[in-house]
Amino acid sequence: MRTRHFWLLFVIGSFCETLLAAPASAEARLAIIIDDIGYNKVQSERAANLNGQFTLAILPFTPHGLTSAGIAHRKGKELMLHLPMATITNMPVGKGGLVSGMTKEEFVKTVSQDLDSMQHIQGVNNHMGSRLTQEAEPMRWLMEVLQQRGLYFVDSRTSAQTKALDIAREVGVPSIKRDVFLDDINDTKAIQYQLNRAINFALQRGSAVAIGHPYPATLGVLEQAESTLSAQGVKLVYLSNLLEKQVKEKNQPVDERVQVEKVRTNEPAFCPAPAPDFLTRLSSNGDLYDSAMGTKSTYFGY
Repeated sequence: MRTRHFWLLFVIGSFCETLLAAPASAEARLAIIIDDIGYNKVQSERAANLNGQFTLAILPFTPHGLTSAGIAHRKGKELMLHLPMATITNMPVGKGGLVSGMTKEEFVKTVSQDLDSMQHIQGVNNHMGSRLTQEAEPMRWLMEVLQQRGLYFVDSRTSAQTKALDIAREVGVPSIKRDVFLDDINDTKAIQYQLNRAINFALQRGSAVAIGHPYPATLGVLEQAESTLSAQGVKLVYLSNLLEKQVKEKNQPVDERVQVEKVRTNEPAFCPAPAPDFLTRLSSNGDLYDSAMGTKSTYFGY
């Protein structure tokens, strides 16, 4: 019944996106993150050996995390820490995981140990976290550590009530959110469909972020992704490439930043384009799509 519900949404979304497909832009870029690297040796190393600018998110203290990260780094991949966080369903978080009720000292010490366990990390995204990302205080503690270390943050959006992205931006951490999960349905056709959704988002908005996992079906699709993206006029890029503007503005002297803000205040406070109808918003707004799917934690324990 659940699969039937998903496929019905897929059909509706596909129809909408066919109507709304935008012409390819030279600026259209897609970042693809592969989560959960470190437990399965064969699949983690297969992900590490992918051709192209994929970003790999490595789980801390896993049997094959460091080895896979080393392979990926030598292949030129971008690396992130895939930070385990508490879920609404209280799933085990494993070593290095963050849970509700930690003191600030415990929390910061755990995050620091997780980050120190790996080399070449450029950013962090949450593994699970449907509970913890809704809690403002621990998210602020996390962002303070990332800000001090010069790391970016990707909100995987495992809860529609997440506060992580807003707090990251308040603290000044370069940050972005996930637009599409590629493989909530672990099926080649479903994954190809979700990759096409991510491509359409990139074409419509100029950029998009997709997250997948090292499943055989997902890796099979991603091994062909560069040719698929090229045919659509979309460039595969590292996650950090989508944050270059934020990093540049963050590093500006204060007086220059103030001047930028003055310029922005003179811009219109609204978008001059006509307001989109419901179907347009359903196909192009990741948050609405999350709501239509039902909170993912309900189905997947995120």
